[in-house]
Amino acid sequence: MTDYQMLRPTADTKDEGAFVRNLQGQTGTGFQKNTHVHKDWWAQTMSYEDGMEVLEQGVSEREDLMVPRSQITPAVNLNGDFVMQLADGREFKPTQHAVNQFGVATFTSTFFLNSLMSNPTKNNGQERFQRDEQDAETLVAVCENALRRVEADKQFRLRTYQDGTLRAFLTEKYAPIDNRWYLEQLQDILPGGRLSHWRGDADTIFGNVLLPDTIIDYGQDDDTDYGGMLSIGNCEIGKRRISQMPSIFRAICLNGCIWGQTKGKAISKVHRGKIDLDGLAHSIRQNIEAQLPLLPDGIERFLGIKVHTCDEVSMKNLIGAVCSDKKLGKRESMEVLTQWIQHEREDRNLFGIVNAVTRAGQTFDNTGWVKFDEIGGDLMGMTENRWDALKKRADTYEEKEVVAIFGTDFE
Repeated sequence: MTDYQMLRPTADTKDEGAFVRNLQGQTGTGFQKNTHVHKDWWAQTMSYEDGMEVLEQGVSEREDLMVPRSQITPAVNLNGDFVMQLADGREFKPTQHAVNQFGVATFTSTFFLNSLMSNPTKNNGQERFQRDEQDAETLVAVCENALRRVEADKQFRLRTYQDGTLRAFLTEKYAPIDNRWYLEQLQDILPGGRLSHWRGDADTIFGNVLLPDTIIDYGQDDDTDYGGMLSIGNCEIGKRRISQMPSIFRAICLNGCIWGQTKGKAISKVHRGKIDLDGLAHSIRQNIEAQLPLLPDGIERFLGIKVHTCDEVSMKNLIGAVCSDKKLGKRESMEVLTQWIQHEREDRNLFGIVNAVTRAGQTFDNTGWVKFDEIGGDLMGMTENRWDALKKRADTYEEKEVVAIFGTDFE
């Protein structure tokens, strides 16, 4: 029996938890066929096939080019745009990400390069002025100067779109790992998985593989059902490495919320050098088999943090102390407080704060989402002594300190 099968509900466990039972009759849609998952929840996920279809839509429009430095010429085209021209006459307009990669590859200030591409803004977001052709020509001069120090035969991998966009400027050491290939490996290992909280674009995937068969009612009558998932990510243009980490799924509010990562064995592979895809596929399988047994323990630990209560300490102050400890900004901290007030105020404990943190992460971009999920996972491991220290700090806060954390006056 595989680890995945060991996690499936048996005759001794409830094959449908309080969450799905309570929903039935309220929405009138019932359960997804052959599962114990509610249809409303199921509808917010997608199959591997659907995910790969989304990825496939852009594959035919891409092309990788291995080009020596001697055949790359920075230029301003007839439209006044900064482009990279090739010896065969083709030209590609780089994204800001590609320009950043050019800067790293040629030891040139990415801040300066970006300043010549971006329109400066005021504090209110209004543009001060728009960059023009002269700025593009300055950018050309800077890039020409950078390239002159690179060996003429040094190869660069240019990842392009057929519309003339240069999506990545990479060295020859970069090793592509296609998003579709990664999903195919996951489908083979976890065929019953569903893709959820899918974020990304044509170049990057980030989200979760939820495991519906692991959803179990853990006897929390006043709460919800829990299950396991993998948080996964990969990028084809050098923004992030391939990675996966065991995580906890909380089946509440029809949105399949994701929650902090358990301390499991992670896989993280840099896109560099020669990658043996067969060997990587084997490592992915081994990694998943090692992670699955961690999920029940992670759920138990997550539920266990309910014992860390706020006592008589103000929850506003306590959330502020947690946000300050994790070095969150004013907007981030305010979002955590808002999520707790709107969704978690019945849980005046660390459990409620962790849920508020991970809910808050879903309001930010991919980078922010990862950050908040990692904070949630870290908070799950908080010791009683550390929790008591945070409560003591929160209890001593003056109003001006609270205002400084959240950036607003609550009067």
